[in-house]
Order: sequence, then structure tokens, then C-alpha cells
Amino acid sequence: MNSKIKPVEYQAITNNMTQTMAKMTQLEKFDLFQAANIIDKEGYYPSQFFSDSTVKTDRQAKTAFKKQSS
Repeated sequence: MNSKIKPVEYQAITNNMTQTMAKMTQLEKFDLFQAANIIDKEGYYPSQFFSDSTVKTDRQAKTAFKKQSS
């Protein structure tokens, strides 16, 4: 943990991100998560950044993050 950043600042950053995410569309979130390598183009965890078991469980659950909400 960076000792120069106070815990109160972490809370402010978290609150800001929560508000920002709430205002984003599903497509904007999809694009952000894909650019950050959190999901692949199909909306699942990418195997190059997540464990085999996590990727397998994610795909078996068939709950990919969608570009548009249903």
C-alpha cells in the first residue's frame, strides 16, 4: 500500500468509480472491461490472465458479460 495515500482518499476514489460505473452504458462497461483484459471478446475471463479453473468455471456457467443487457 502506498503510504502517501490516506485511507480517506481510497474511499473517495472508490465512491467516484462507483458513481462513474453507474452512469456507463452496458456497451461502455463491456468495452472498458475488454480493454482492461478482464473479459475477452465473448465476455468471458481470458485464459491468458486468469487461471484455467476460473476460465473453465466461467465458461461452464454460460454467464458471459454481455455487450447489451437483455
